[in-house]
Amino acid sequence: MKILVQFVMIYAVSSLIGCVSHTNLIKWSDTRTEQDAFTITTKDTTIVDAVKNNPGDRDNGIIYPSSRSLKIESLSTQFDSIVERKYPSLIRYGLFESIGLIGTSKSDVGLGSGMFGIMGFLDQSMWLQGGTNREAFFTGGIYRIGIVESRLRWFHDAKDWTIGTSIFETIIHEGNFTTALSSFAPVYFRKRYYLKETIPYITITPTVGLGLFPSQYLNLSTSLDVGSMGGLNFRAYLGIAGGGYLFRPSPTTYTFPYAGIGVSVLDFINRVPELYTEWKDHEHSSWNIGLLQFSVIYSGADAAFLKSSKPSGSPLKGMIARVAPVAIALPLLDYRLYAGTSLFNFVALGQGQFGYGILPVRVGYLHPITEKELSVEPFIEYNYYPSSFVHLGGKLNMSTSFLGDFLGSIFLQAGWVNGNIVSGIVSDIADELGVSTSFSGAYFGIGIGINDKIFTAKELRYNK
Repeated sequence: MKILVQFVMIYAVSSLIGCVSHTNLIKWSDTRTEQDAFTITTKDTTIVDAVKNNPGDRDNGIIYPSSRSLKIESLSTQFDSIVERKYPSLIRYGLFESIGLIGTSKSDVGLGSGMFGIMGFLDQSMWLQGGTNREAFFTGGIYRIGIVESRLRWFHDAKDWTIGTSIFETIIHEGNFTTALSSFAPVYFRKRYYLKETIPYITITPTVGLGLFPSQYLNLSTSLDVGSMGGLNFRAYLGIAGGGYLFRPSPTTYTFPYAGIGVSVLDFINRVPELYTEWKDHEHSSWNIGLLQFSVIYSGADAAFLKSSKPSGSPLKGMIARVAPVAIALPLLDYRLYAGTSLFNFVALGQGQFGYGILPVRVGYLHPITEKELSVEPFIEYNYYPSSFVHLGGKLNMSTSFLGDFLGSIFLQAGWVNGNIVSGIVSDIADELGVSTSFSGAYFGIGIGINDKIFTAKELRYNK
């Protein structure tokens, strides 16, 4: 048991560093390197065949020596060579997963986590009331950070078994957060049955999970999984969880069944054959995958978006931030048309003029200007919750992957935003940003992409 705990804790720590992307962003923590040592021998032979005519009269019948000369020179060189091949080492590694649960408690004391477990977390009423005395369809939620799974070769090497963990997991079954089942480095055993073995994968996945600390619990579930396209996955769950804080002087336990709908971002699945495919030959389906895109913008707003910011003559009035953006190539217009989203999106033109969205819908067109570095990207984006606004814009991207993996891109961006706030926000945030009921305006800005990978046309699987 001690060895098992050490195993999952090591994987949990490495996952936070290496789960960012499947796109060469930080592969070293999920890379198995193989080396072949060779001795290379090169041999070269030079042959010179020359005929030199001897001077004088040769018609007197005297036989002269042959004038032909043959010179052979051989050269041999020998040196050692080491060839490295890099492969993925994990079946799964992901950044974040959230699941909205149904039926875990009475609806009037439910958490109100919303669709996918994150659609209700920006409702002001949830935090003001602590999730109590309010009607909620999604009464609970499951949240995982830093997920890893490794191949488990048991039962005579049975197919598609894995053992995995995450840095942290919490299972919240009602509005009272103190009753949540939570654990650092829980242990999970999974068996995947593939209904579709090509991207996007479709699997049925029975799971047995054990929570270790601070709660001790058992989590049994089966999920229908669809993914991974650009690290984006959707899952439907049925399960039952039970446990509590068993080592307290007065142990408390909770048991509840659940159904749920979940989403995970920057969460990548490798089939077993892909563990034996070099990284350079892996298939990619997205034009863009990243951890964060952040830009500062100029707009026509009267004041900068933060109330606490000091007045200055700076033209920078607002900002745009996209967390875990992804742009999946569509089979239209030579695969340059894409459908995209992000886990969280925030657009602020200025003080009191802002909107934010969870899993917004973006459609764009990525056109390469040069083969590797430059591209243009017009797009239209609709944010439907908690804010409702339309974002129309365009980007000029420059990939900076040649500088390293941390800073993936630099871009210029211009656009127009129009919409309003349709849901309240936490009061502390409102005090800082001001009250926004509607906002509209144009902007221009410059931004950077952190761990942001823009693929080239040759790297997409459709062009291989």
